Amino acid sequence: MTWGIIEPYKGGFLEIIPEGEYSDYWLIAAIHVNGKVFCPSPRFYRNEQQAFSKAQKIFDWIASYDSNDRQREFWNQELGIFLWSLSRNNS
Repeated sequence: MTWGIIEPYKGGFLEIIPEGEYSDYWLIAAIHVNGKVFCPSPRFYRNEQQAFSKAQKIFDWIASYDSNDRQREFWNQELGIFLWSLSRNNS
């Protein structure tokens, strides 16, 4: 069975998971930035390197985004993704 992968990145970490047990396709499960968790809209990537590369771009954008303007859900036009914040402060 193939498990997901958690990789440290710039003081946070990235989580990716395979589509299925024998699949070559990967999903970004979560991005952890400054103690907050963000989940992007589901999208398959052809391999784990593509998934990590996209997750790093999302992480960098979240880290540079003004946290005072951040909502629970938001769209990033440049990256073409919708993000949900799963932080405890947003409940």
